[in-house]
Amino acid sequence: MAEDAEQALRNKIKLRLLLAGAPVEQVDQLGFEDSDQTPNAAVGLLRRNLFWSNEELITISELAVRSGLDVELCRRARMLMGLPDPGDAALCRVEEAEAFQGFALGMELFGVEPVLQFARVIGASLAAVAEASLSVFGRSLTERAGSSEAVVPEGDAYTLEVLDAVEAFQIVPMALQVLSKLQFDLVMDRLTEAPGQPSFAAVGFVDLTGSTRATVDLGVDAMAAALTRFEEWSVELTVARGGRVVKYIGDEVMFLAPEISLAAEVATELIDRVADDPILESARAGVAFGEVLSRDGDYFGSTVNLAARLVDKAKASSVLLTGQGASDCPGAVSKGKRRLRDLPERVETWRIG
Repeated sequence: MAEDAEQALRNKIKLRLLLAGAPVEQVDQLGFEDSDQTPNAAVGLLRRNLFWSNEELITISELAVRSGLDVELCRRARMLMGLPDPGDAALCRVEEAEAFQGFALGMELFGVEPVLQFARVIGASLAAVAEASLSVFGRSLTERAGSSEAVVPEGDAYTLEVLDAVEAFQIVPMALQVLSKLQFDLVMDRLTEAPGQPSFAAVGFVDLTGSTRATVDLGVDAMAAALTRFEEWSVELTVARGGRVVKYIGDEVMFLAPEISLAAEVATELIDRVADDPILESARAGVAFGEVLSRDGDYFGSTVNLAARLVDKAKASSVLLTGQGASDCPGAVSKGKRRLRDLPERVETWRIG
């Protein structure tokens, strides 16, 4: 009976691969005797058929010719996107040429260095998306194994789980095509505002307090789930007020809002949600309004530095504010001028909470 069940699993694996278009002879060559190699071989076969329309591999020199780029420039752009240097081996996908043709056009229009920097941002962002996809798969296995009725599968049963994940992952690039257009639609509204030049906005930092101790006491898994809630709240609250989350720095979030009152609302509500969480202890925030400079998806300038210094000075469950409009924020109480690290002059501050 055990042998029959094992053979049934192997037949399912083969059927999945055949339905995905894998050649019969390659499916027949899968070595099920080595349980450690079966997932790798099956996944390799499936992803080649699901993700790539052309199995041909070319050298970096051929890619450069097809893209209209200098070979070393092509190599540099590829590595900036986080892709390994293929050397002289034929390891580049034919489909890459279309993307690199786009980079070549961009370099003609905007210059080499700005486009290379853009390539770096794209690579880092997409690498994070791909890693997050793996995390989704890993969490699903862990959550099921954590129940009283489920365990993490092994052997051929695990291979089937992996094949499920590969088939699901192919949806991500498809979804990204639409999602990237939606994001570009939003950013295009700012083309008339002289992008790349300083503008005015409110910058906020919200920092969790006691998270290191909580991780030690409660464990990494519990804290990871709590941090996920914190990050989701950050996005929801910020977007609802016309802003955007810029980045996460450990257990701290940096966000942008069009007005200081809106940034203060994000910070105070996020602090309240953290206080009500069963795992997270408390949070503190710093908010500043002033001139900011956008660069490659991040923001820089003295206003950003001010907000970062304020969060360091803020007490748990409070928000420290500075800048035009800070005094008009609901609940704001003047705290006078304060000295902040690395700043030559004292800064007028207000506190909420």
